[in-house]
Amino acid sequence: MKKTRILALAMALAMGATAFTGCSGDQGSGSETDSSNGGNSGSGEVVKLSWYGIGDTPTAGFNDSMVEVNKYLKEKLNVELNYVISNWGAYEQKFNTMVNGGDYFDIMFASNVYYSRFVSKGAFMDISEKVKTASPDLYEMTPEVLWDGVTIDGKIYGVPTYKDSSLTQFWFFDHDKVEKYDIDVKSIKTMDDLDEIFYKVKEGEEAETGETYYPVYLTKGNPWNGFFNDFDDLCSGVGAIGVRIDDESRKVVNVLEDEEVLHNLDLLHKWFKDKIINQDANVSDGPYYEGFFGSGQGWPSADVTWAQGAHLEKVDVTDPIDGPFYTSATTQGSINCLYANSKYPDEALKLLELVNTDTKLRDMLQFGKEGVDFEYTEKDGNQVVHRISTDNYKGPAGYSIGTIFNLSLLEDENPAKLEEIKGQNEAAENSVCMGFTLDTSNIENEITACNSEWSTYKADMLTGARDPKELVPELKERLKSAGIDTIIAEAQKQVDEFFNK
Repeated sequence: MKKTRILALAMALAMGATAFTGCSGDQGSGSETDSSNGGNSGSGEVVKLSWYGIGDTPTAGFNDSMVEVNKYLKEKLNVELNYVISNWGAYEQKFNTMVNGGDYFDIMFASNVYYSRFVSKGAFMDISEKVKTASPDLYEMTPEVLWDGVTIDGKIYGVPTYKDSSLTQFWFFDHDKVEKYDIDVKSIKTMDDLDEIFYKVKEGEEAETGETYYPVYLTKGNPWNGFFNDFDDLCSGVGAIGVRIDDESRKVVNVLEDEEVLHNLDLLHKWFKDKIINQDANVSDGPYYEGFFGSGQGWPSADVTWAQGAHLEKVDVTDPIDGPFYTSATTQGSINCLYANSKYPDEALKLLELVNTDTKLRDMLQFGKEGVDFEYTEKDGNQVVHRISTDNYKGPAGYSIGTIFNLSLLEDENPAKLEEIKGQNEAAENSVCMGFTLDTSNIENEITACNSEWSTYKADMLTGARDPKELVPELKERLKSAGIDTIIAEAQKQVDEFFNK
């Protein structure tokens, strides 16, 4: 079964979980106190801003770097930043508690998981006009499609991060085995194309070693990557629903009723039964290294990163399997929003503008303190970054800070990276529902219930560990009891109203 695909020339993120930690260059100062008691731009006093972001547990090196960052910000903007970092697994709960409690902040990281939810609660400021006047360079440098993607009811409530904002899916393979088994990687377009290859490699390796060989390694936390790419989830955060990205009728469906999805689930199960896939995939936390096959969202020169992650010398990469395409969800992967009652919205926007246009500031927030954590060097006539230490500085997640297009490349990065990403973004097609964000305020209970059921079955389903002929009917029934029909009906109503149908 072949897909109707958008083919042209975006990386999967794996998130860990730890506790919440707040750090800043001015240790011990609470963000609410800083902003409430700080001066204003007209008084000449330093304006103190708080930014709640996500990332690793901050280290002492982060605090040291923030001292330098704040010296620079005082010089440039007469502001001081208290950057509070919440860990991957804790940030959504922490931010939800803050919003529900009315806690003060100036800037908060958001993503499609909870962006629209916080908008509906009135937590974020409408910056539709202010972003153009207070930070015109920021507005101009950000592609219009990204502003469209974060627009809700005609208003902009956050600054989208200009990065690999479209989605492009690739598959990659151990180069040595590609050559060994004479595999034409560029001819691979669908999961069906993988079938013969997987069995060929398995049989060859087992004949040679006499041991069981698994061409595909999956884990419960990282099952088949990008399996539902063809569906726009409408920023619902519900894995079970969506609209096919090329369905002009914009019909909201249960993805488990799609024939191609069912076919590919059958393939996964066959591969699991035949030990193409590791037999502990649905229960393993992994990781596994030196596997034959991998799947990632990115760009062609990400092959170096994928190879390093798999502990392989080199990998060969397919042409795009899916994409590039935009959905509102792909543009909402990283947004920085202003508090609805921020005392300093102009200063906050000017800070975000500087982060997104000033390479020196962007590099400090990404890499740490120059001369301690990193230094500039030259490669092929271009300035690049050499990391002196990767342990001393840990802070905000790079993709959550600001654009990648004013960030210096590391010395070992492919110089083609930024042009490849920009090219994919420019070539990306829009989902038929691009610009639409589902208002979940009336269906939050149903969404919570359906997501609970989905997460219970996801590992078994997307590793092939259970027969989909048994699993899918069972899951569909549980989703029905959890209220999926109510979600689909509400989503369809909103989609139809949005597109004036």
